Amino acid sequence: MLVSHKVFIAMLIWTTISVLISLSAGIEVLATLELIGLLIVRKLTDGFLTRETRQRMDFFIYAGLLLFVVVVLRRVWLVIS
Repeated sequence: MLVSHKVFIAMLIWTTISVLISLSAGIEVLATLELIGLLIVRKLTDGFLTRETRQRMDFFIYAGLLLFVVVVLRRVWLVIS
């Protein structure tokens, strides 16, 4: 089995756990947990993945960071108003 397949399976398991945790907490918690999972997997598999796979993961990390910024800005806006 390729390393990229193992990474996919690990992220699938993490996503399932994240969904179960965030059922009552909301989408913000899910987005945060997914970003944490992506960052951890990216760091742990940095030396084992090909350049192309790392770039694909980086795309999802940047998308997750953008979503996290939106969540934080939304929360700040709710506190201010």
